[in-house]
Amino acid sequence: MNTIRMIPFLKRFFLYLSLLFVMWVPVGGQYFSASVVTVDLKNFFLFYMPLNFIPFVALVLATGLERKKTLKVLFAGLLLTIAFNLFIVFLQLLFFSYQEQLLYIYAIGRIAFPFLLWLAFTYDTVIFPLQGRANGTQ
Repeated sequence: MNTIRMIPFLKRFFLYLSLLFVMWVPVGGQYFSASVVTVDLKNFFLFYMPLNFIPFVALVLATGLERKKTLKVLFAGLLLTIAFNLFIVFLQLLFFSYQEQLLYIYAIGRIAFPFLLWLAFTYDTVIFPLQGRANGTQ
């Protein structure tokens, strides 16, 4: 079982996160100029683009999983991230009068979702070794 050392993990995480955001910069200008008011396909995609996938990728890569498991986790995470974003859009259309409140939930979810998703996929790598160390079994 792989254990995670906190300082090296954080260094890798911030390195991957920085590189991924630098690679995202060319798209970022279009993302921030996307209009929420004008509803067309381009603005819709840019506004609801799964930007929260970037920190998820950085977390997964920094964890140091086996390559095959990393690819599976990234693919499943991408699908779940897109599903989360589309679910919020669906809720906003279904409950139009609560659209502003749902946008706040969406904003909070965009921050928390990558971390919770990463934790769910890497629970055995991240949590169990820590519990074993706390109990003195490792």
